[in-house]
Amino acid sequence: MNSFHIPNSTFLIKIAAGERIRLEDGERLALIESGKVEVYAVTRAEGSFRQQFLVALESGGAAFPSLDQFEQTETLLYAAEDTQIKILTFDEVSPEELKILMRHWFAELIKLPWLRLMADKGDDTLIPWLDGTVLAGAENLKEAFRENEEIFSMLLGVRFQAEDKSFSNRVEVRARNQQRILDNSISNLLGEETTNYSETTERAVRLEEASFIVRRAAIALNMPTDNIKLDAELVRRLDQIRLIRRLIQKGNMQMRLIELVEDWHKNDSGVIIGYYGEAKILSVFVPTAPGKYKLINKDKPEGFPITDDVAAQIDKSAFECYGGFPARELKIFDLIKFIFKQCWFADYRTVILISLVAGIIPLAMPIVTETIFADIIPILDRQGLATVTQVIMVTSFTTASLGIVRTIAVMRITTRMNMATEAALWARLLTLPTKFFRRFTSGELASRMGGISVIKSLVSAEFIGGLFGFVFSFWSIFLMCYYSLKLTAAAVAVWFVYAIITAFIYRRVINFQRNLINAGNKEAGIVQQIFKGLAKFREHGAENQAFWLWSGVFGETWKWNLKLRWQSNYNMIIGSVQPFILTMCLYYIAVYGMNEVGPNGQTIQGITYAQFIAFQGAFSSFNATLNGIIPLVGQYFAIQPHIENLRPILKEVPESVGEKADAGILSGAIELSNVTFGYTEGRDVLHDVSFKISAGENVAIVGRSGCGKSTLVRLLLGFETPRKGSIYFDGQDLADLNLPSVRTQMGIVLQNGQLMQGDIFTNIIGTNALTQEDAWQAAEAAGIAMDIAMMPMGMQTVISEGSTNISGGQRQRILIARALVTKPTILIFDEATSALDNRTQAIVTNSLDKLNATRIIVAHRLSTIRNCDRILVMDAGRIVESGGFDELVARGGIFANLVKRQTA
Repeated sequence: MNSFHIPNSTFLIKIAAGERIRLEDGERLALIESGKVEVYAVTRAEGSFRQQFLVALESGGAAFPSLDQFEQTETLLYAAEDTQIKILTFDEVSPEELKILMRHWFAELIKLPWLRLMADKGDDTLIPWLDGTVLAGAENLKEAFRENEEIFSMLLGVRFQAEDKSFSNRVEVRARNQQRILDNSISNLLGEETTNYSETTERAVRLEEASFIVRRAAIALNMPTDNIKLDAELVRRLDQIRLIRRLIQKGNMQMRLIELVEDWHKNDSGVIIGYYGEAKILSVFVPTAPGKYKLINKDKPEGFPITDDVAAQIDKSAFECYGGFPARELKIFDLIKFIFKQCWFADYRTVILISLVAGIIPLAMPIVTETIFADIIPILDRQGLATVTQVIMVTSFTTASLGIVRTIAVMRITTRMNMATEAALWARLLTLPTKFFRRFTSGELASRMGGISVIKSLVSAEFIGGLFGFVFSFWSIFLMCYYSLKLTAAAVAVWFVYAIITAFIYRRVINFQRNLINAGNKEAGIVQQIFKGLAKFREHGAENQAFWLWSGVFGETWKWNLKLRWQSNYNMIIGSVQPFILTMCLYYIAVYGMNEVGPNGQTIQGITYAQFIAFQGAFSSFNATLNGIIPLVGQYFAIQPHIENLRPILKEVPESVGEKADAGILSGAIELSNVTFGYTEGRDVLHDVSFKISAGENVAIVGRSGCGKSTLVRLLLGFETPRKGSIYFDGQDLADLNLPSVRTQMGIVLQNGQLMQGDIFTNIIGTNALTQEDAWQAAEAAGIAMDIAMMPMGMQTVISEGSTNISGGQRQRILIARALVTKPTILIFDEATSALDNRTQAIVTNSLDKLNATRIIVAHRLSTIRNCDRILVMDAGRIVESGGFDELVARGGIFANLVKRQTA
């Protein structure tokens, strides 16, 4: 391919198809006179293999130079056909035409999926590119263009750097894999005994190191370590990351890939597993106190502090670990216990001690007040008044300082609780059995999961401060009793009546809140279903029906919301009136109810003026605390319905429960013995199904719609449990096995499978530590490699939500590639090739035939299963025929009838 540079002058150039030119002058643009070009951003080095497709331009379009401030990238034009290009300076184009060309340039750039995603998320710079208002009102057109183009060049540079890192990581993984292959080859040449010994020793060392690290992480997360163990034989098929992930799962924990930022070890970043030093030593980084970390590995089990120098030697790519809830039915006490175990004991101690001191300090104010009115004011003691003023100032400053310290401690508690609880709850939801999800819609589940946020709101600076303030404010009651038992009794009586009225209101609030939550669950479910079927509503012109469905549930939600607001208004009114009524009662008693008649008929005051002022100070402090705690009590009662709303998720037992055994390395042998199953009692879908599949056998399951094929697949995956009978993998009963250990050795494509929103590479490899080469091999086997190669961004092409930017056949083939990429022992395809044409179908079938894996294929297109070793024919939930394709056709039974229908 020819490549040449453009002279620094106005120039009309003709380039043949396949040739390319670079725009190096930042003051010139390329106007397409005729033909078609593809515009790329490339690194400035000649022959650079790193390039990023930008736009495709035809006659009338213009390509602009890269204005990269760091001079790392430039614009390259590739002629898709014979093309004539005119090179112009910005000043040689009229401002009106130049603005049109510039806007068209940005309008084409914003079509890039990664830029469009940023714009959709509300990026202020990119939104004008999207709506066509870029450069609007610009006084200096060239300067405005330069600002926008520099931002784009900066984003492009960041993307190139990310690709560089990803590429280097893939090269490193590939090199390790190649070295492992070479070592194994040498071992094979040296003999079986040496190979077995070296492999066994290596596996034992790897397993011991990984188990040690995961156990230390579990201890730091207050998780049990009894189940963190694996059969050494499993290590042979697992790289280090997958080994750690499997051990993490065994310990009922989760982990995710993170990028360590600067000074991460000085913040609360959680428990982290990563690599230390040039030797990449597997280590765990454990927080020992707020803002302090310790590094622990097999060589340094006692650990050592992570300083700035140590942190500089830690690999930036690491895994953050999260603890999980116990794999059993949970009660609300278990949830609270888990939440409070995640935080520093020092923070709890700080909050309690400060609250105790903060409760005692206000007692000084009534005593000081009595001193002022009884001893200082009567004798005009200015020096004493100044001293008392200083005491008040110190007291106020101390109270404020203690409040700040307590708020910081509570924020630390809240942060750790949020991080741990959210992760544990979502991890539990994802491990619940499939039958649980049949009871709720997606919207309703999302609404129920939102309840955890309301529960966590109890742990806030306001709530904890108010709670401890109320507990320790009872010192004020004792001081009130010291000044006057009669006034204290009157205040307590009014408070008691106030508490009864408030309790009655909050009892109604709980009922209304419960109804509001139930209505909200229904509304969330309806809204989710409406959005899911929005295209169908529009196709049939049924938008009004959709609005009617929503309005019914929204009206119910609004009704209970309105009632709840009225109860809140009643409570606010009563809370506003209570201090006034109480104060009037105390004044009346102090004036008319405290005086006594002496022996000589004289009137004796029951309480002095100074004492009454001091009493009022103590009373006001306690009453303010009481009025502050009432809304928090209401908040507590309002949480009760949210706990009930969350209870189904807590009560359901996860799949990976108890001490279930790991499946080990499966050969692919499967057996069903007298399996009977039904989704509802008394209505079985499968009846006494029995068959065996040998390791590596290719078996098809066919039958009419509704005969139980997909149900059988769900049973094999452990999504459902047989009512009778058993399912065996390598002679092991599936009911006794850890389900994730079985599923990780399967490649599965189900009916109506969906892709994730993200690039194709991530959709294919998922969370597995695989390289781009592995993804391309899987894509080749699935017949999608050529399609991906023709896409502008290749494996980095972003798939939109709902896979709307690719065809149904492409979606299905990417799903097949995902199933094949890990080279599983067992493959299960449930109508996985229904959207493929005959040519692609042949490619996929040929690829599957080369695999040394057990294959179970559920298909309606009988032409796709002609080469299967055996075909199982189902009818009304039973296996009625079994044999090869030609054999079953010759029998003239149900299968033969199915073939006739499709070939007629």
